[in-house]
Amino acid sequence: MSVHQQHTGGDISRRSFLKSTAAAGVAIAAGGAFQSAAFAQDGALLKAYGVTTAQMGDPSLLTKATGVKLEFTGTDADIGVFMRDVMANNIGETHDILIFDNGTQNILGPNGFYAEIDTTDPELNLWDRTPDFWKKSDISMFDGKVYGAPILGNCDTFAYFPEVIGANPNGEDEIPYAVLYEDDRTRGRVALDRVLSQAMACMANFLKINGRFEIGDPANLTPEEAKAVVDYAIERKRAGQFRTFHNSFEEQVQLIQNREVDVLECWEPAVKEAEKTMGDKAPIYAFAVEGGKKWGHGAYVPAQAIERGNKDAIYKVLNYFLGGEFRAIQARDRGYAGPNMDLGVEYAKQAGWDQAQIDALQATDKKIERKMSNPNAFWSKPTAENADVMEQEWQRFLSA
Repeated sequence: MSVHQQHTGGDISRRSFLKSTAAAGVAIAAGGAFQSAAFAQDGALLKAYGVTTAQMGDPSLLTKATGVKLEFTGTDADIGVFMRDVMANNIGETHDILIFDNGTQNILGPNGFYAEIDTTDPELNLWDRTPDFWKKSDISMFDGKVYGAPILGNCDTFAYFPEVIGANPNGEDEIPYAVLYEDDRTRGRVALDRVLSQAMACMANFLKINGRFEIGDPANLTPEEAKAVVDYAIERKRAGQFRTFHNSFEEQVQLIQNREVDVLECWEPAVKEAEKTMGDKAPIYAFAVEGGKKWGHGAYVPAQAIERGNKDAIYKVLNYFLGGEFRAIQARDRGYAGPNMDLGVEYAKQAGWDQAQIDALQATDKKIERKMSNPNAFWSKPTAENADVMEQEWQRFLSA
C-alpha cells in the first residue's frame, strides 16, 4: 500500500453520489453484484471491505488474538463507490465488517444498511473504557445511536517552517490559519490542498472562528456560505497569497522537500516522510488556533452479517480494533492515533519494544487528544448535503 492511501477525504461528486444511491433500489431488486457470492459464515472466517488504512500488515496477529481470520478487500476513498457497493451491490451479503470514513453512518444507519452496535455485548468489553471523544464522536454515532467502532483518526491542519513566522521550533505553539491566508510573511509561498473538503472547509472554519462570517457547519456550507467563502478565497488569490495547489501525497512531500513553499496545507504523514531526508530541517505539523478538520475511520457492521449469526466473531474483531496490540502496531506503522492508546503503550512495553517507540506512542496519544479536543476543530462530512453547491463554488475559485 502506498503512503497516500493511508488517509482518505477526497472530494465527493454529489451528482455521482446521488446517481449511485438513486440506483440502489433497482440494483437491490435485481439482486446486486455481490449477492450471488453470498455464503454462510461459521464464525472462524470473516470478510472486511473498506479503506486500507485499517488493514494490518500481518493479519495473523488478529487471528492469534481472536481466533477469527479476517480477509480484507480494499477500496479507495470514493464515497460514491462505497455507498453504491453497500446500498446497490449488496456487499453486506458477503462481507461482515465495513470500514470507511466518518459520516457514512448518517445515511447507512437510519436506512438499515448498518446494524446498531450493542455496546453491552460481553465480546465488546473494551467499549466502556474507550474515551468518549472517540466512542461518542462522528465516527461512531448518529442521532444518538451507535453504528460503528472507532478505529483511528486525526485532525488535519498544515505544515510550516517555524523560522519564517517566528514560531518556537519545538512545535508546541498554536499557529493561526492566518499564516495561510493573510500573512505578508508567507505571501506567495503558500500551497493549498486542491480538495475542497480540506481547503474550503478549513477556510470556512477560519472565517467562522474569527467572526468574519456567520457559518454553521464549515464542512457542509449553505449556498450563501459557500459563495462568501469563495469570494474571500478569490480575493486572497488575487492578492498573490497562494503559490500553488496540490492534490496528491507525493506532491505534498515534493513541495516540502524542495522548499517551494513556507506553509503547506497537507496531511501529517507528508511531514513524517519529509523528515526522513530533511531531519530537523523539516517543517512542523501545526497545532492550529482554529483546530483544523477532524476525521476518522470506523468499523461498521452490515445488517446481513448479524442475520447470518456472525455477531460474536464480528464483535471479537471490533474489540480487537479497540485493544492495545492493534493500536500500537497501527500507530507505529501508519502514524495515526486512535482510541485506547494507553493500551497500545502497555502492549508495547510487554512486547519489549524499545523506549523510543514507546515514547513515540505516548507522544502521539498526547498530540491527538490535544488536537481532537480543540473546541474550534470541526468534523469532516463526506456525505455533506450541499456538496454539489460547494463543488461548483470551489471550481469558481480554482478558475479565478
